[in-house]
Amino acid sequence: MGRIMTAALSPRVVYVVKRLELAVRSRLDQICKECGVTTAQYTALSVLRVRPGMSSAQLAVRSFITPQSAHQTIAELEKLCYIERTPDVVNRRILRNRLTAKGLLLLESCDDAVDQLEEQMFEGLRGTQRTQLQDLLNHCIHNLSP
Repeated sequence: MGRIMTAALSPRVVYVVKRLELAVRSRLDQICKECGVTTAQYTALSVLRVRPGMSSAQLAVRSFITPQSAHQTIAELEKLCYIERTPDVVNRRILRNRLTAKGLLLLESCDDAVDQLEEQMFEGLRGTQRTQLQDLLNHCIHNLSP
């Protein structure tokens, strides 16, 4: 069923989600710049903190970057000693990525600013609304995942 556009019609949810993504990305870019990393590098490090041992291909998917960008990002993170790469025990051609102590320290240095960003974003939500919102967004992500 088509939508009739009127002044009383509110924006589509996908539009609101995109506006939120852009607002978060802008602030996250600034936070990362102050910490000395790119947003792609920060995202990759954050993913590895939660899921150590991912391959580069897995990390690319979880970090929202192309495999080619992941290769560059991982090479730079390794050069900066934020991650270490070790061959998989079963398939030695696959390199497993893990945070180093230096990488973890970098993430921790960014955490306060990212926590403040999230607190500002969720300001005014009461009680369990924050958890409910996160659950609803995760549900939407699940529905759209292949």
